[in-house]
Amino acid sequence: MLGWGLKDEAEERHTGTKANEKIRYSNNKGFHDVMGHRRSSASMGHHGRLHGWSPDTHHWNEKLYPAWEDGDSRWDNCWKGGKVVALLTSDSPALIGSNVTFVVTLQFPKCQKEDENGDIVYDSNCKNDSSVYPGQYVYNWTEWTNCSDWSECGNATENVFPDGRPFPYHHNLQRNNFIYVFYTLGQYYQQTGRSAAILSLNTTNATLGIQLMEVSVYRRGRKWHTPVAKSSGIYIVTDQIPFYVNISQKNDRNASDGIFIKDSPITFDVRIHDPSKYLNSSAISYKWNFGDGSGSYVSNNPLISHTYTLQGNFSLNLTVKADVPGPCTPVTPTPPAPVTTPTVIDTTAANATDVPTAPVPTAPGKNCLIYRYGHYNTTITIVEGILEVNIIQMTNIQVSTAESENSMVDFVIACQGSIPTDACTTVADPSCTETQNMVCDKVTTTDQCLLTLRRSFSEPGTYCVNITLNDDASLALASTLVSVDGVTRSTTTVQGVLLSVGLLMVLAIAVTILLHKKYKQYRPLERNVNGGGVSVYFNHLKAVLFSGNNEKDPLLKSKAGII
Repeated sequence: MLGWGLKDEAEERHTGTKANEKIRYSNNKGFHDVMGHRRSSASMGHHGRLHGWSPDTHHWNEKLYPAWEDGDSRWDNCWKGGKVVALLTSDSPALIGSNVTFVVTLQFPKCQKEDENGDIVYDSNCKNDSSVYPGQYVYNWTEWTNCSDWSECGNATENVFPDGRPFPYHHNLQRNNFIYVFYTLGQYYQQTGRSAAILSLNTTNATLGIQLMEVSVYRRGRKWHTPVAKSSGIYIVTDQIPFYVNISQKNDRNASDGIFIKDSPITFDVRIHDPSKYLNSSAISYKWNFGDGSGSYVSNNPLISHTYTLQGNFSLNLTVKADVPGPCTPVTPTPPAPVTTPTVIDTTAANATDVPTAPVPTAPGKNCLIYRYGHYNTTITIVEGILEVNIIQMTNIQVSTAESENSMVDFVIACQGSIPTDACTTVADPSCTETQNMVCDKVTTTDQCLLTLRRSFSEPGTYCVNITLNDDASLALASTLVSVDGVTRSTTTVQGVLLSVGLLMVLAIAVTILLHKKYKQYRPLERNVNGGGVSVYFNHLKAVLFSGNNEKDPLLKSKAGII
Protein backbone atom coordinates (compact mmCIF):
# COMPACT_ATOMS: atom_id res chain seq x y z
CA MET A 1 0.00 0.00 0.00
CA LEU A 2 1.39 3.37 -1.03
CA GLY A 3 2.12 5.92 1.66
CA TRP A 4 1.67 9.65 1.73
CA GLY A 5 3.09 11.39 -1.29
CA LEU A 6 2.80 8.30 -3.54
CA LYS A 7 -0.70 8.76 -4.87
CA ASP A 8 -1.14 9.06 -8.59
CA GLU A 9 -1.34 12.66 -9.72
CA ALA A 10 -4.94 12.14 -10.83
CA GLU A 11 -5.82 11.05 -7.29
CA GLU A 12 -3.99 14.07 -5.86
CA ARG A 13 -6.26 16.37 -7.87
CA HIS A 14 -9.29 14.94 -6.08
CA THR A 15 -7.78 14.67 -2.62
CA GLY A 16 -5.44 17.64 -2.63
CA THR A 17 -7.24 19.37 0.23
CA LYS A 18 -7.11 16.31 2.44
CA ALA A 19 -3.47 15.65 1.62
CA ASN A 20 -2.54 19.21 2.40
CA GLU A 21 -3.82 18.67 5.92
CA LYS A 22 -1.00 16.17 6.44
CA ILE A 23 1.73 18.65 5.65
CA ARG A 24 3.52 20.01 8.68
CA TYR A 25 5.06 23.40 8.09
CA SER A 26 6.14 26.48 9.91
CA ASN A 27 6.42 29.92 8.34
CA ASN A 28 9.23 30.76 10.75
CA LYS A 29 11.76 28.24 9.41
CA GLY A 30 14.81 29.39 7.51
CA PHE A 31 17.31 27.53 5.36
CA HIS A 32 19.61 27.16 8.35
CA ASP A 33 16.89 25.32 10.26
CA VAL A 34 16.20 22.92 7.38
CA MET A 35 19.64 22.42 5.77
CA GLY A 36 22.15 23.32 8.47
CA HIS A 37 20.82 21.34 11.42
CA ARG A 38 23.53 18.68 11.00
CA ARG A 39 26.32 21.21 11.43
CA SER A 40 27.67 22.08 14.85
CA SER A 41 27.29 25.67 15.95
CA ALA A 42 31.07 26.00 16.24
CA SER A 43 31.54 25.20 12.55
CA MET A 44 28.96 27.75 11.45
CA GLY A 45 31.27 30.74 11.82
CA HIS A 46 31.67 33.64 9.42
CA HIS A 47 32.25 32.70 5.79
CA GLY A 48 32.87 34.81 2.71
CA ARG A 49 30.00 35.33 0.30
CA LEU A 50 30.02 32.72 -2.46
CA HIS A 51 29.27 34.07 -5.91
CA GLY A 52 25.66 33.31 -6.90
CA TRP A 53 24.76 31.82 -3.51
CA SER A 54 22.30 33.11 -0.89
CA PRO A 55 22.61 33.29 2.92
CA ASP A 56 20.78 30.66 4.94
CA THR A 57 18.81 33.32 6.84
CA HIS A 58 16.23 33.38 4.04
CA HIS A 59 12.78 31.91 4.63
CA TRP A 60 12.08 28.28 3.65
CA ASN A 61 8.58 27.52 2.27
CA GLU A 62 7.88 24.33 4.17
CA LYS A 63 4.30 24.15 2.88
CA LEU A 64 5.60 23.69 -0.66
CA TYR A 65 8.78 21.87 0.38
CA PRO A 66 8.17 19.60 3.40
CA ALA A 67 11.26 19.15 5.60
CA TRP A 68 11.67 15.67 7.03
CA GLU A 69 14.16 14.75 9.69
CA ASP A 70 16.46 11.75 9.29
CA GLY A 71 14.62 8.62 10.37
CA ASP A 72 11.16 9.99 9.53
CA SER A 73 8.97 7.08 8.40
CA ARG A 74 7.75 9.07 5.40
CA TRP A 75 11.13 8.53 3.75
CA ASP A 76 10.14 4.87 3.32
CA ASN A 77 7.13 5.78 1.19
CA CYS A 78 8.25 8.84 -0.72
CA TRP A 79 8.89 6.93 -3.96
CA LYS A 80 7.00 4.14 -5.70
CA GLY A 81 8.76 0.79 -5.72
CA GLY A 82 11.58 1.53 -3.32
CA LYS A 83 14.06 4.22 -2.34
CA VAL A 84 15.97 6.71 -4.44
CA VAL A 85 19.66 7.12 -3.64
CA ALA A 86 21.49 10.37 -4.39
CA LEU A 87 25.22 9.98 -5.08
CA LEU A 88 27.21 13.19 -4.54
CA THR A 89 30.75 13.44 -5.91
CA SER A 90 33.22 16.27 -6.50
CA ASP A 91 36.55 16.91 -8.17
CA SER A 92 38.07 18.27 -4.93
CA PRO A 93 40.66 19.31 -3.77
CA ALA A 94 40.43 22.79 -5.25
CA LEU A 95 43.02 25.55 -5.22
CA ILE A 96 41.61 28.76 -3.74
CA GLY A 97 40.20 30.83 -6.61
CA SER A 98 39.45 27.85 -8.84
CA ASN A 99 36.13 26.09 -9.32
CA VAL A 100 35.13 22.83 -7.67
CA THR A 101 32.45 20.82 -9.46
CA PHE A 102 29.80 18.68 -7.77
CA VAL A 103 27.74 16.01 -9.52
CA VAL A 104 24.55 14.52 -8.10
CA THR A 105 23.30 11.30 -9.69
CA LEU A 106 19.98 9.73 -8.73
CA GLN A 107 19.80 5.95 -8.59
CA PHE A 108 16.25 4.69 -8.93
CA PRO A 109 14.85 1.41 -7.61
CA LYS A 110 15.36 -1.72 -9.66
CA CYS A 111 13.83 -1.73 -13.14
CA GLN A 112 13.12 2.02 -13.10
CA LYS A 113 14.70 4.59 -15.40
CA GLU A 114 14.23 8.10 -16.74
CA ASP A 115 12.98 8.38 -20.34
CA GLU A 116 13.76 11.10 -22.87
CA ASN A 117 10.81 13.19 -21.68
CA GLY A 118 12.06 13.22 -18.10
CA ASP A 119 9.36 10.84 -16.90
CA ILE A 120 10.18 7.77 -14.82
CA VAL A 121 9.17 4.48 -16.43
CA TYR A 122 9.63 0.78 -15.85
CA ASP A 123 12.48 -0.52 -17.99
CA SER A 124 11.12 -2.80 -20.70
CA ASN A 125 14.41 -4.74 -20.71
CA CYS A 126 14.14 -5.56 -17.01
CA LYS A 127 11.99 -8.64 -16.44
CA ASN A 128 13.37 -9.99 -13.18
CA ASP A 129 10.53 -8.72 -11.04
CA SER A 130 6.98 -10.03 -11.52
CA SER A 131 5.53 -6.88 -9.92
CA VAL A 132 7.02 -4.65 -12.60
CA TYR A 133 5.00 -3.58 -15.61
CA PRO A 134 7.51 -2.98 -18.44
CA GLY A 135 6.93 0.23 -20.36
CA GLN A 136 4.45 1.70 -17.86
CA TYR A 137 5.03 4.92 -15.94
CA VAL A 138 6.27 5.23 -12.41
CA TYR A 139 5.81 9.01 -12.53
CA ASN A 140 4.34 10.73 -15.58
CA TRP A 141 4.86 14.47 -15.30
CA THR A 142 4.11 15.03 -18.99
CA GLU A 143 0.53 13.84 -18.51
CA TRP A 144 -0.47 16.28 -15.79
CA THR A 145 1.69 19.30 -16.67
CA ASN A 146 -0.96 21.71 -17.94
CA CYS A 147 1.28 24.59 -19.08
CA SER A 148 2.21 24.63 -22.75
CA ASP A 149 4.47 27.69 -22.74
CA TRP A 150 6.70 29.64 -20.40
CA SER A 151 4.09 32.27 -19.58
CA GLU A 152 1.76 29.64 -18.14
CA CYS A 153 4.52 27.72 -16.35
CA GLY A 154 5.92 30.92 -14.92
CA ASN A 155 2.62 31.80 -13.33
CA ALA A 156 2.16 28.42 -11.70
CA THR A 157 2.43 28.82 -7.93
CA GLU A 158 4.24 25.52 -7.50
CA ASN A 159 6.99 26.42 -9.99
CA VAL A 160 9.07 28.22 -7.40
CA PHE A 161 12.04 27.31 -5.23
CA PRO A 162 11.95 26.96 -1.42
CA ASP A 163 12.83 30.67 -1.02
CA GLY A 164 9.98 31.73 -3.34
CA ARG A 165 12.04 32.56 -6.40
CA PRO A 166 10.51 31.29 -9.66
CA PHE A 167 12.11 28.51 -11.60
CA PRO A 168 14.47 29.96 -14.25
CA TYR A 169 13.33 29.88 -17.84
CA HIS A 170 14.38 26.72 -19.62
CA HIS A 171 13.05 25.33 -22.89
CA ASN A 172 13.02 21.89 -21.27
CA LEU A 173 11.29 23.02 -18.07
CA GLN A 174 8.71 20.24 -18.35
CA ARG A 175 11.53 17.68 -18.37
CA ASN A 176 13.30 19.07 -15.28
CA ASN A 177 11.22 17.25 -12.72
CA PHE A 178 13.62 17.36 -9.78
CA ILE A 179 14.60 20.31 -7.58
CA TYR A 180 18.11 20.32 -6.08
CA VAL A 181 18.99 22.46 -3.07
CA PHE A 182 22.72 22.66 -2.27
CA TYR A 183 24.04 23.94 1.06
CA THR A 184 27.56 24.78 2.26
CA LEU A 185 29.36 27.43 4.30
CA GLY A 186 26.06 28.83 5.60
CA GLN A 187 24.73 29.49 2.08
CA TYR A 188 22.45 27.72 -0.39
CA TYR A 189 21.98 27.34 -4.13
CA GLN A 190 18.83 26.08 -5.93
CA GLN A 191 18.36 24.57 -9.37
CA THR A 192 16.06 22.27 -11.31
CA GLY A 193 17.23 19.29 -13.32
CA ARG A 194 16.67 15.76 -14.40
CA SER A 195 18.04 12.62 -12.77
CA ALA A 196 21.51 14.18 -12.61
CA ALA A 197 22.65 17.67 -11.68
CA ILE A 198 26.00 19.47 -11.97
CA LEU A 199 27.05 22.44 -9.85
CA SER A 200 30.25 24.47 -10.19
CA LEU A 201 31.31 26.45 -7.12
CA ASN A 202 33.91 29.23 -7.31
CA THR A 203 36.18 29.10 -4.27
CA THR A 204 37.55 32.67 -4.35
CA ASN A 205 35.78 33.55 -1.10
CA ALA A 206 35.55 30.03 0.30
CA THR A 207 36.99 29.07 3.66
CA LEU A 208 40.20 27.07 3.57
CA GLY A 209 40.15 23.50 4.84
CA ILE A 210 37.77 20.57 4.82
CA GLN A 211 34.18 21.63 4.12
CA LEU A 212 30.82 19.85 3.88
CA MET A 213 28.44 20.04 0.93
CA GLU A 214 24.84 18.91 1.45
CA VAL A 215 22.11 18.43 -1.13
CA SER A 216 18.37 17.78 -0.80
CA VAL A 217 16.42 16.47 -3.80
CA TYR A 218 12.68 16.98 -4.32
CA ARG A 219 10.28 15.42 -6.79
CA ARG A 220 8.00 17.92 -8.52
CA GLY A 221 4.30 17.77 -7.66
CA ARG A 222 1.12 19.71 -8.44
CA LYS A 223 0.42 21.01 -4.94
CA TRP A 224 3.73 20.46 -3.22
CA HIS A 225 7.11 18.90 -3.92
CA THR A 226 8.07 15.65 -2.23
CA PRO A 227 11.51 14.94 -0.71
CA VAL A 228 13.08 11.86 -2.31
CA ALA A 229 16.75 11.83 -1.25
CA LYS A 230 19.51 13.55 0.69
CA SER A 231 23.24 13.31 0.38
CA SER A 232 26.40 14.99 1.62
CA GLY A 233 30.15 14.86 1.05
CA ILE A 234 33.31 16.64 2.03
CA TYR A 235 35.48 18.76 -0.23
CA ILE A 236 38.79 20.53 0.32
CA VAL A 237 39.78 24.10 -0.44
CA THR A 238 43.53 24.76 -0.20
CA ASP A 239 46.01 27.52 -0.96
CA GLN A 240 48.63 24.86 -1.84
CA ILE A 241 48.78 23.63 -5.43
CA PRO A 242 47.35 20.09 -5.39
CA PHE A 243 49.39 17.63 -7.43
CA TYR A 244 50.95 14.19 -7.38
CA VAL A 245 54.15 12.77 -8.86
CA ASN A 246 54.16 9.65 -10.97
CA ILE A 247 57.57 7.93 -10.67
CA SER A 248 58.54 5.26 -13.19
CA GLN A 249 61.65 3.49 -14.42
CA LYS A 250 62.40 0.99 -17.13
CA ASN A 251 62.90 -2.52 -15.72
CA ASP A 252 61.64 -1.49 -12.26
CA ARG A 253 59.56 -4.36 -10.92
CA ASN A 254 57.24 -2.42 -8.60
CA ALA A 255 57.10 1.37 -8.79
CA SER A 256 54.82 1.65 -5.75
CA ASP A 257 57.42 0.26 -3.32
CA GLY A 258 59.76 3.24 -3.72
CA ILE A 259 62.69 0.98 -4.72
CA PHE A 260 64.48 1.78 -7.98
CA ILE A 261 67.57 0.66 -9.90
CA LYS A 262 71.02 2.22 -9.89
CA ASP A 263 72.50 3.57 -13.14
CA SER A 264 69.13 3.67 -14.89
CA PRO A 265 67.14 6.88 -15.55
CA ILE A 266 64.09 7.45 -13.34
CA THR A 267 61.22 9.47 -14.82
CA PHE A 268 59.34 11.93 -12.62
CA ASP A 269 56.03 13.14 -14.06
CA VAL A 270 54.21 15.90 -12.14
CA ARG A 271 50.42 15.90 -12.55
CA ILE A 272 48.74 19.05 -11.26
CA HIS A 273 45.13 18.59 -10.21
CA ASP A 274 43.37 21.51 -11.91
CA PRO A 275 40.11 20.26 -13.47
CA SER A 276 38.70 23.80 -13.83
CA LYS A 277 41.81 24.95 -15.79
CA TYR A 278 42.39 27.75 -13.29
CA LEU A 279 46.18 27.61 -13.80
CA ASN A 280 46.09 27.48 -17.59
CA SER A 281 47.32 31.08 -17.92
CA SER A 282 49.88 30.77 -15.12
CA ALA A 283 53.64 30.40 -15.43
CA ILE A 284 54.57 27.21 -13.55
CA SER A 285 58.07 26.20 -12.48
CA TYR A 286 59.40 23.05 -10.83
CA LYS A 287 62.38 23.10 -8.44
CA TRP A 288 63.92 19.67 -7.83
CA ASN A 289 66.43 18.39 -5.29
CA PHE A 290 67.11 14.68 -5.73
CA GLY A 291 69.01 14.32 -2.43
CA ASP A 292 72.14 12.76 -3.93
CA GLY A 293 74.37 15.82 -3.84
CA SER A 294 73.66 16.78 -7.45
CA GLY A 295 72.21 20.13 -6.34
CA SER A 296 68.92 21.85 -7.22
CA TYR A 297 67.42 21.99 -10.67
CA VAL A 298 64.66 24.36 -11.85
CA SER A 299 62.56 23.57 -14.91
CA ASN A 300 59.29 24.66 -16.49
CA ASN A 301 58.67 21.12 -17.72
CA PRO A 302 56.58 18.82 -15.50
CA LEU A 303 58.48 15.82 -16.88
CA ILE A 304 62.07 15.18 -15.83
CA SER A 305 64.45 12.21 -15.50
CA HIS A 306 67.35 11.62 -13.12
CA THR A 307 69.90 8.81 -12.76
CA TYR A 308 71.21 7.77 -9.35
CA THR A 309 74.73 6.36 -9.52
CA LEU A 310 74.97 5.25 -5.88
CA GLN A 311 72.98 2.83 -3.78
CA GLY A 312 71.15 3.96 -0.66
CA ASN A 313 68.18 6.00 0.55
CA PHE A 314 67.64 9.49 -0.85
CA SER A 315 65.24 12.28 0.11
CA LEU A 316 63.51 13.74 -2.94
CA ASN A 317 62.10 17.28 -2.66
CA LEU A 318 60.01 19.24 -5.16
CA THR A 319 58.53 22.74 -5.00
CA VAL A 320 55.98 23.77 -7.61
CA LYS A 321 55.41 27.49 -8.08
CA ALA A 322 52.59 29.10 -10.09
CA ASP A 323 52.46 32.79 -11.04
CA VAL A 324 48.69 33.28 -11.20
CA PRO A 325 47.38 36.43 -12.91
CA GLY A 326 44.99 38.11 -10.51
CA PRO A 327 43.65 41.37 -9.16
CA CYS A 328 46.14 44.00 -8.09
CA THR A 329 44.60 44.11 -4.62
CA PRO A 330 45.27 41.36 -2.10
CA VAL A 331 42.92 38.42 -2.23
CA THR A 332 42.81 37.03 1.29
CA PRO A 333 40.91 33.75 1.66
CA THR A 334 38.62 33.38 4.62
CA PRO A 335 40.52 31.56 7.39
CA PRO A 336 39.05 28.35 8.75
CA ALA A 337 36.70 28.49 11.71
CA PRO A 338 38.42 28.32 15.14
CA VAL A 339 37.68 24.65 15.71
CA THR A 340 39.70 21.47 15.68
CA THR A 341 40.18 20.57 12.04
CA PRO A 342 40.28 16.87 11.13
CA THR A 343 43.73 15.72 10.07
CA VAL A 344 44.08 14.76 6.41
CA ILE A 345 45.92 11.45 6.25
CA ASP A 346 47.56 10.42 2.98
CA THR A 347 46.46 6.82 2.42
CA THR A 348 47.72 6.59 -1.13
CA ALA A 349 51.22 5.88 -2.37
CA ALA A 350 54.21 7.87 -1.24
CA ASN A 351 53.91 10.09 -4.29
CA ALA A 352 50.69 11.82 -3.21
CA THR A 353 50.39 15.43 -2.12
CA ASP A 354 49.40 16.32 1.42
CA VAL A 355 46.70 18.97 1.42
CA PRO A 356 47.17 21.45 4.28
CA THR A 357 44.16 22.72 6.16
CA ALA A 358 45.79 25.81 7.62
CA PRO A 359 45.96 29.02 5.53
CA VAL A 360 49.22 30.54 4.39
CA PRO A 361 49.36 34.33 3.94
CA THR A 362 49.07 35.24 0.29
CA ALA A 363 50.26 38.43 -1.33
CA PRO A 364 50.14 39.40 -5.00
CA GLY A 365 53.33 40.07 -6.92
CA LYS A 366 54.42 43.33 -8.53
CA ASN A 367 52.74 42.63 -11.84
CA CYS A 368 49.37 41.75 -10.34
CA LEU A 369 50.38 38.15 -9.86
CA ILE A 370 49.41 35.82 -7.04
CA TYR A 371 52.07 33.27 -6.15
CA ARG A 372 50.86 29.82 -5.24
CA TYR A 373 53.11 26.95 -4.14
CA GLY A 374 52.93 23.22 -3.78
CA HIS A 375 55.40 21.00 -1.95
CA TYR A 376 56.26 17.33 -2.26
CA ASN A 377 58.85 15.09 -0.61
CA THR A 378 59.45 11.37 -0.42
CA THR A 379 62.24 8.88 0.20
CA ILE A 380 63.35 6.52 -2.53
CA THR A 381 65.72 3.56 -2.26
CA ILE A 382 68.32 2.79 -4.94
CA VAL A 383 69.59 -0.78 -5.38
CA GLU A 384 71.42 -2.90 -7.94
CA GLY A 385 69.17 -4.29 -10.66
CA ILE A 386 69.05 -5.82 -14.12
CA LEU A 387 69.63 -2.98 -16.57
CA GLU A 388 69.36 -4.70 -19.94
CA VAL A 389 68.70 -8.08 -21.53
CA ASN A 390 69.78 -9.17 -25.02
CA ILE A 391 69.27 -12.35 -27.02
CA ILE A 392 72.72 -12.71 -28.55
CA GLN A 393 72.29 -16.07 -30.26
CA MET A 394 69.58 -18.57 -31.24
CA THR A 395 70.59 -22.06 -32.31
CA ASN A 396 68.46 -24.88 -33.73
CA ILE A 397 69.48 -28.18 -32.15
CA GLN A 398 69.51 -31.35 -34.28
CA VAL A 399 67.23 -34.03 -32.86
CA SER A 400 67.01 -37.78 -33.43
CA THR A 401 64.40 -39.39 -35.65
CA ALA A 402 62.33 -40.36 -32.61
CA GLU A 403 62.15 -36.70 -31.58
CA SER A 404 61.71 -35.27 -35.06
CA GLU A 405 58.27 -33.90 -34.20
CA ASN A 406 59.90 -31.28 -31.96
CA SER A 407 62.10 -28.36 -32.98
CA MET A 408 64.53 -27.46 -30.22
CA VAL A 409 66.09 -24.01 -29.91
CA ASP A 410 68.81 -22.70 -27.61
CA PHE A 411 68.54 -19.00 -26.68
CA VAL A 412 71.78 -17.46 -25.43
CA ILE A 413 70.93 -14.54 -23.15
CA ALA A 414 73.26 -11.80 -21.91
CA CYS A 415 72.34 -9.08 -19.43
CA GLN A 416 73.84 -6.08 -17.70
CA GLY A 417 73.56 -5.25 -14.02
CA SER A 418 72.77 -7.67 -11.23
CA ILE A 419 72.52 -11.45 -11.66
CA PRO A 420 68.87 -12.57 -12.23
CA THR A 421 67.19 -15.11 -9.99
CA ASP A 422 64.46 -16.22 -12.42
CA ALA A 423 64.09 -16.55 -16.19
CA CYS A 424 60.71 -16.81 -17.92
CA THR A 425 59.95 -17.51 -21.58
CA THR A 426 56.54 -16.45 -22.88
CA VAL A 427 55.17 -17.57 -26.25
CA ALA A 428 52.54 -15.46 -28.01
CA ASP A 429 51.08 -14.98 -31.46
CA PRO A 430 53.15 -13.04 -34.05
CA SER A 431 51.61 -9.72 -32.90
CA CYS A 432 52.74 -10.44 -29.30
CA THR A 433 49.21 -9.84 -27.98
CA GLU A 434 47.77 -13.30 -27.24
CA THR A 435 49.84 -15.41 -24.82
CA GLN A 436 49.90 -19.13 -25.57
CA ASN A 437 52.36 -20.54 -23.06
CA MET A 438 54.89 -19.56 -20.41
CA VAL A 439 57.78 -21.45 -18.78
CA CYS A 440 59.81 -20.14 -15.82
CA ASP A 441 63.04 -21.48 -14.35
CA LYS A 442 65.31 -20.60 -11.47
CA VAL A 443 68.69 -19.26 -12.57
CA THR A 444 71.79 -20.93 -11.16
CA THR A 445 74.07 -18.36 -9.53
CA THR A 446 76.97 -17.39 -11.79
CA ASP A 447 79.67 -14.76 -11.79
CA GLN A 448 78.41 -13.16 -14.96
CA CYS A 449 75.00 -12.62 -16.51
CA LEU A 450 75.20 -15.10 -19.39
CA LEU A 451 72.90 -18.10 -19.68
CA THR A 452 71.34 -20.42 -22.22
CA LEU A 453 67.64 -21.28 -22.31
CA ARG A 454 66.76 -24.47 -24.22
CA ARG A 455 63.19 -24.63 -25.38
CA SER A 456 61.35 -27.22 -27.44
CA PHE A 457 58.59 -26.34 -29.94
CA SER A 458 56.06 -29.02 -30.80
CA GLU A 459 54.22 -27.30 -33.64
CA PRO A 460 55.40 -25.33 -36.68
CA GLY A 461 54.54 -21.66 -37.00
CA THR A 462 55.58 -18.09 -36.39
CA TYR A 463 55.57 -16.83 -32.83
CA CYS A 464 56.61 -13.94 -30.61
CA VAL A 465 59.02 -14.97 -27.85
CA ASN A 466 59.46 -12.79 -24.77
CA ILE A 467 62.29 -13.67 -22.40
CA THR A 468 62.25 -11.93 -19.01
CA LEU A 469 64.94 -11.99 -16.36
CA ASN A 470 64.11 -10.72 -12.89
CA ASP A 471 65.32 -10.38 -9.35
CA ASP A 472 63.72 -8.89 -6.24
CA ALA A 473 63.86 -5.28 -7.51
CA SER A 474 63.97 -5.42 -11.30
CA LEU A 475 62.56 -7.14 -14.34
CA ALA A 476 64.05 -6.84 -17.85
CA LEU A 477 62.61 -8.06 -21.13
CA ALA A 478 63.93 -9.06 -24.56
CA SER A 479 61.68 -10.04 -27.46
CA THR A 480 62.18 -11.73 -30.83
CA LEU A 481 60.25 -13.55 -33.51
CA VAL A 482 60.94 -17.23 -34.14
CA SER A 483 59.91 -19.25 -37.19
CA VAL A 484 59.61 -23.01 -36.68
CA ASP A 485 59.01 -25.15 -39.79
CA GLY A 486 58.52 -28.49 -37.98
CA VAL A 487 61.30 -30.43 -39.77
CA THR A 488 64.45 -31.96 -38.30
CA ARG A 489 66.95 -30.13 -40.49
CA SER A 490 68.36 -26.83 -39.34
CA THR A 491 66.76 -23.67 -40.71
CA THR A 492 67.85 -20.07 -40.64
CA THR A 493 65.87 -16.89 -40.10
CA VAL A 494 67.71 -13.60 -39.89
CA GLN A 495 65.91 -10.82 -38.07
CA GLY A 496 65.81 -8.40 -35.12
CA VAL A 497 69.08 -7.95 -33.28
CA LEU A 498 70.69 -10.74 -35.35
CA LEU A 499 70.20 -8.94 -38.67
CA SER A 500 73.57 -7.16 -38.74
CA VAL A 501 75.39 -10.34 -37.70
CA GLY A 502 73.65 -12.26 -40.49
CA LEU A 503 74.68 -9.73 -43.13
CA LEU A 504 78.29 -10.00 -41.99
CA MET A 505 78.08 -13.78 -42.21
CA VAL A 506 76.66 -13.63 -45.75
CA LEU A 507 79.57 -11.44 -46.75
CA ALA A 508 81.95 -13.92 -45.13
CA ILE A 509 80.41 -16.76 -47.14
CA ALA A 510 80.90 -14.91 -50.41
CA VAL A 511 84.54 -14.20 -49.63
CA THR A 512 85.10 -17.80 -48.57
CA ILE A 513 83.56 -19.14 -51.78
CA LEU A 514 85.90 -17.00 -53.85
CA LEU A 515 88.89 -18.19 -51.84
CA HIS A 516 87.71 -21.77 -52.18
CA LYS A 517 87.46 -21.48 -55.97
CA LYS A 518 90.92 -20.02 -56.13
CA TYR A 519 92.25 -22.77 -53.90
CA LYS A 520 90.76 -25.49 -56.13
CA GLN A 521 92.21 -23.85 -59.24
CA TYR A 522 95.85 -23.90 -58.10
CA ARG A 523 96.01 -26.86 -55.69
CA PRO A 524 95.57 -30.58 -56.48
CA LEU A 525 92.46 -32.12 -55.03
CA GLU A 526 94.50 -34.73 -53.17
CA ARG A 527 95.99 -32.13 -50.89
CA ASN A 528 92.60 -31.56 -49.29
CA VAL A 529 92.78 -34.95 -47.68
CA ASN A 530 95.45 -33.78 -45.25
CA GLY A 531 93.45 -32.51 -42.30
CA GLY A 532 90.32 -31.80 -44.41
CA GLY A 533 90.96 -28.07 -44.04
CA VAL A 534 88.29 -26.66 -46.38
CA SER A 535 85.70 -29.27 -45.47
CA VAL A 536 86.25 -28.77 -41.78
CA TYR A 537 86.10 -24.99 -42.24
CA PHE A 538 82.76 -25.13 -44.06
CA ASN A 539 81.29 -27.54 -41.54
CA HIS A 540 82.23 -25.14 -38.76
CA LEU A 541 80.88 -22.17 -40.72
CA LYS A 542 77.62 -23.99 -41.40
CA ALA A 543 77.26 -24.80 -37.72
CA VAL A 544 77.60 -21.11 -36.91
CA LEU A 545 75.52 -19.64 -39.73
CA PHE A 546 72.80 -22.26 -40.06
CA SER A 547 72.50 -23.14 -36.42
CA GLY A 548 68.78 -22.43 -36.54
CA ASN A 549 67.87 -18.81 -35.74
CA ASN A 550 64.19 -19.75 -35.69
CA GLU A 551 62.70 -16.45 -34.61
CA LYS A 552 59.06 -17.34 -34.25
CA ASP A 553 57.79 -19.74 -31.65
CA PRO A 554 54.96 -22.13 -30.95
CA LEU A 555 54.44 -23.99 -27.72
CA LEU A 556 57.28 -24.11 -25.20
CA LYS A 557 58.52 -27.12 -23.31
CA SER A 558 61.24 -27.14 -20.68
CA LYS A 559 64.20 -29.42 -21.27
CA ALA A 560 66.53 -30.78 -18.60
CA GLY A 561 70.20 -29.90 -18.60
CA ILE A 562 70.50 -26.42 -19.97
CA ILE A 563 68.00 -23.99 -18.47
